[in-house]
Amino acid sequence: MKLTILGSGTCVPSLKRSSPSNFLKILNKDVIIDFGPGTLHQLLKAKIDYKTIDFVFLTHFHSDHVSELRSYIQALDWTPNFNRTKDLILIGPAGFKDYFKKMINSKPRPNTYKIKIKEIKDNLAIGGFKVKCVKTVHSKESVAYKFTEKTKSIVITGDCDYDLNLIKFSKNSNLLLTECSFPNDMKVVGHLISKECGEIAKQANVDKLVLTHLYPATSSEAVRLKEAKKIFRNTILAEDLLTIDI
Repeated sequence: MKLTILGSGTCVPSLKRSSPSNFLKILNKDVIIDFGPGTLHQLLKAKIDYKTIDFVFLTHFHSDHVSELRSYIQALDWTPNFNRTKDLILIGPAGFKDYFKKMINSKPRPNTYKIKIKEIKDNLAIGGFKVKCVKTVHSKESVAYKFTEKTKSIVITGDCDYDLNLIKFSKNSNLLLTECSFPNDMKVVGHLISKECGEIAKQANVDKLVLTHLYPATSSEAVRLKEAKKIFRNTILAEDLLTIDI
């Protein structure tokens, strides 16, 4: 598996960090997790072919995680001299089918390909790899995902708060990519602060912790990294276009 962080930021505009999105190369499949504003641009910068994406997974329906999905479908349909033939599979938590119908409702050109919409409840075997999800403490529908290829696994939390179920879900993963919205002195319900990220990684016994979804704050991002590393040493900050082999 190879992870490329496309957007390590939030809904707050930043010249340094694009809105949440990640690209995962797993087996021979191209997977996007969340599709926030700027994702298409980030794919181009990362030299990842947006036309070949096989699956899109959404952690929840807040606009900074989903709002460019409609633009992506439009791009597939209007790219000159390109006709997509393989189906596009969109996967989200409970309620995704209704959300897509009401908020996105985009259809491919006739007789080219199909958009298949699936809701994941617990686990899914698709494309030769395995995916599990767990409900997170953030929004009504929000979930975290675990992607497993043979003996390797990565957990991507999306937005979340401290939760014993998330710790159990992340147990012994090779990589935990978790939101770290704020430093320790700025706790907000529904989001993680630095020490909580470190504690989740420590209790879950993961190999590596990566902090993402970094809000601009009064203290520097280096403060968040230092606070998390006090609890879990093998911690790094996400950066846009950073790639990690798993």
